[in-house]
Amino acid sequence: MAESRSSSFSERQLALYLEEYYELADLIFRFGALLTLSREGGERIVDETFALLVADFVNIKTSANPTFILMSLAWKAWRKVSDEKFHEWDLPILKSMKSLYVNQRAILFALEVAGLDLREASSVFGGDEHANRSDLAEANRFLALNEIRT
Repeated sequence: MAESRSSSFSERQLALYLEEYYELADLIFRFGALLTLSREGGERIVDETFALLVADFVNIKTSANPTFILMSLAWKAWRKVSDEKFHEWDLPILKSMKSLYVNQRAILFALEVAGLDLREASSVFGGDEHANRSDLAEANRFLALNEIRT
């Protein structure tokens, strides 16, 4: 019988996973929901993100920033599921965010909600800091013009 992935973790790794990563599942769900504009999409992003994390968890350093790692993995998960169709969630904030490009929603979330800085976000999403700063400015302009609260 195959041994489960979690039983191959050391006690220290399991504690790190539970204390530093598992508690961030809600953050990743909200990020996924914003990218997909869907509850199901948010759940799918969480599933994919944590599958990616567990698959390579033995290589995660205890000094690594869990938010940065999970946001990086969530972006990879998004790229994996971006062609899937999800039922749009009937939440006013998500409906209003539909007008923004995915990159704009992602950079806005990373800086304003997840607490990454521009350099970290640029590392997660690719592109240069100038382009990401421009996307952030456009997203903030949209929010201000439409009186949307994040």
